[in-house]
Amino acid sequence: MLRKFRGLIILAIVAVLVFTVYLSGAVGKNAALSVSSDPSGQKVLLDNAEVGTTPYLSDQLKEGNPVLSFGNFIQKVRLMAGALTVVSWTLGPSETFSGGEVAWFSDSSTGSELVVITRPVAEVFLNGESLGESPLSKSLSVGEYDLEIKKNGYFPRKIKVAVKEGFRLNVSANLAIDPFPADSQKLPSPHASLTVLDLSSSSSVLPADPVSWVAGAVFWMSRLENPFTYDFFLTADGKLYDATGSEVSLESLSKISEKRTVGYLGETPGSLSSAGSTMLKSLAAKLYPASPKVQILDTGIGYLKVRSGPGTNYSQIGQATVGSKYIYLGEQSGWYKIEFEGKEGWVSSDYSKKL
Repeated sequence: MLRKFRGLIILAIVAVLVFTVYLSGAVGKNAALSVSSDPSGQKVLLDNAEVGTTPYLSDQLKEGNPVLSFGNFIQKVRLMAGALTVVSWTLGPSETFSGGEVAWFSDSSTGSELVVITRPVAEVFLNGESLGESPLSKSLSVGEYDLEIKKNGYFPRKIKVAVKEGFRLNVSANLAIDPFPADSQKLPSPHASLTVLDLSSSSSVLPADPVSWVAGAVFWMSRLENPFTYDFFLTADGKLYDATGSEVSLESLSKISEKRTVGYLGETPGSLSSAGSTMLKSLAAKLYPASPKVQILDTGIGYLKVRSGPGTNYSQIGQATVGSKYIYLGEQSGWYKIEFEGKEGWVSSDYSKKL
């Protein structure tokens, strides 16, 4: 399953230009801070004092190390006079499913360089070439670069950065764990209209907290380009959740004819747990209950006439063989209405029975 993020977080060219302005000394002793978040509109606090909402930008801040908080993000940040600190963060339902980066400048006695720290340890790429695993530092020529941070099982981060003469550019990144496998395989389903895709993970993080896993899947499903849509999520302990992340009671569901997709969140890829299999069968029976049928009894001649209406005065439209079963559609005056060769037909209840 090929997946791309809608709006991978990138420090925009605008921010790069701002870097240049600030490092030119235009703001004197003031420091600048830019904070963007997904979702936006988060209240921004510096040392517990509210300063605005995301997206937030100020060039009138004091140099120092205030505690920045917005949404579920809380962290000390470095503000340097004459420079811009940039924070870009995706606020998932928990820390496990949140990711972003903090980028700031500091003085360097060794020339222009880049320092990258990540959580967890990940591979760092600069203009498409691997620099190795984090944490790392690298001396660079002055210029603009495309920085990318990758780790299997986590969403990557892409950042456009600018390295300036005599300064160290520091990037601290947090990768959000990916609640979906790279390729979801189908699992056996109890009904043709119910598709079951295996989202199982051998990770020690996801199966340990299935409720959080469901919340993460719902959150990130809304942020993928052309995502595969899941109508339900089923956990290994047999609990069922809808596409909003709310637990579902089978009693609240009704019979449908539309197809549905279930994402199975298990511990062992390729197989359903006993509890999961039981719930899946119950779900299929609730959404797609088997239609009652009518079986043709022995008539002595090997068949039973099928008529266009409930009575012998109606025309014969075919012959139903003894022992055959047909979908029950209703009954009237000792006759059963059945689905017969793509049409509606009627058979006498004297020589048939409802199953």
